[in-house]
Amino acid sequence: DPADPGALPADPAPLIQQAEALRPEALSAKAQVAAAQSFARAEGDLKHPSVSALGVVGANPLYDETHLANRFAAAGVNVNIPVFNGHLFRARQTEAELRAQVAEQSLRDQQNRIAHDVQVAWLNADNARQRLTLTADLLAQANLALDLAQTRYNLGLSSIVELSQAQLQQTSAEIGQASAKYDYGLQRAVLDYQIGATK
Repeated sequence: DPADPGALPADPAPLIQQAEALRPEALSAKAQVAAAQSFARAEGDLKHPSVSALGVVGANPLYDETHLANRFAAAGVNVNIPVFNGHLFRARQTEAELRAQVAEQSLRDQQNRIAHDVQVAWLNADNARQRLTLTADLLAQANLALDLAQTRYNLGLSSIVELSQAQLQQTSAEIGQASAKYDYGLQRAVLDYQIGATK
């Protein structure tokens, strides 16, 4: 017999959240969105002025005492204000923002696909679980019918044909029950795969 896969959650919503947190394609899409947003912010920061400083100190072993000192130091500050660049930085920022929007749409599309896949897998697993309950009821009925047929046969009230048919129905119900167990285990494995859970 296959191992019992455990109870199926009553609602697929937490499974969808788990899948969005575990599936590699969702994690990749989230990372792409974060990278695109960070790049858009960096492109926007290019329009701000930049300040750079440079300093130097040193000593001159060969120097002329009358004109130069043996030690020297210098410093400089450069301020770069991007005013006349043909709106290059604004265009680059707009392009980066649009690429970030595309990445966000791709993430939403990926999340919708994941939600669909998990929802379908959950419905299939729930259907298999209900079939498992139904086949258990059918097996109980077949066992009861076999007991009745056996009693009727032992009392001489029915023929061997009726007993054989009851035995066949019980065997068919056992086969259906075993098939339902394997099908439920398979559907639960598919659901675990869609969630991204690893065993």
